[in-house]
Amino acid sequence: MSASIEDVAKLANVSISTVSRVINRRQLVNVQTRKRVEEAIRELRYRPNAFARGLMLRKSDIVGLVLPDLHGEFYSEIIRGANSQAREMGHNLLLSSALPGDDSESWLSALGHQALLDGLAVMVSDTMAAGIGETLTELQMPIAVLDGEIEGVEHDTVIIDQRQGAMSMMRHLVENCHAKRVIFIGGLETNIDTRARRRAYRDALREAGLTYQKEDVYHLDYTYDSAYRLAVKKVKEWAGNGHFAFAANDEMAAGILAGAIAKQVRVPHDLGVVGFDDTRVAQMTKPLLTTVRVPMSSMGATAIELLCQRIAEPGIPSRTVSLSAELVVRESCGCALRNK
Repeated sequence: MSASIEDVAKLANVSISTVSRVINRRQLVNVQTRKRVEEAIRELRYRPNAFARGLMLRKSDIVGLVLPDLHGEFYSEIIRGANSQAREMGHNLLLSSALPGDDSESWLSALGHQALLDGLAVMVSDTMAAGIGETLTELQMPIAVLDGEIEGVEHDTVIIDQRQGAMSMMRHLVENCHAKRVIFIGGLETNIDTRARRRAYRDALREAGLTYQKEDVYHLDYTYDSAYRLAVKKVKEWAGNGHFAFAANDEMAAGILAGAIAKQVRVPHDLGVVGFDDTRVAQMTKPLLTTVRVPMSSMGATAIELLCQRIAEPGIPSRTVSLSAELVVRESCGCALRNK
């Protein structure tokens, strides 16, 4: 049987509260008593109950990260950055997801009240219900939000400049690739990232004097399969000199490429195809994918950094950090061909 705190107190001839103070706040105990307690701990090989310690101190050194999904490289890179930053700042990371169809408010409330967390980072997306703000307010803990804002909740925020990234892609297609028509393939119509990228797409067309047509906009689910099915049906209609398909992530762009191959539409000769995110998929397609690089790992790391800083200094003003997205030109837009 493992030793208890009572055993340590008896061997060191001190009270249980003195043992607890040595474990949790050793500076409050005089040196002589502290050494006696520490010797008893070593002799008995006593290991403190971390959960009980956390309850007493209201501190667990655990932070939570909740994402809309855990599947795919986009989320895995966010997790990688968040986990590395949490460890660097002396915290452990508790990870979970709020999938479509989940009762996100009830689930988040249970997580906050039943898990011993010092703070919570949450990525906002269309999978989160409207009542999430009220739920997060009730948790009464430091909050960091990735990729959006939650009204009525005091929190720190890290966002990707979606508009800057999408505008840089559209201007490249119009100015350097001489685009005459651009098809936009986004995620769900309510998805925050899709809406920002679609607005930039529309504004860039108008800026270039090109017509924005609703029939050139499609809303899928960010998956390869849905984009492939769409491409098989539509890619021959899209093909033409100066025509492009702009997918709101690389996975859908890869699906469009595969659909074009299946229907014998040449990319980029008959149709340019571009993506967003610059995941590894972008360098596994043939031709290589022109895309927008999103600092996914930095996004996760920054969210945890902001969260841990607020845990350490609760009174500091709320902060918003905007991360830039970068155009990456490869082969699938075919600008070199079009400029000959």
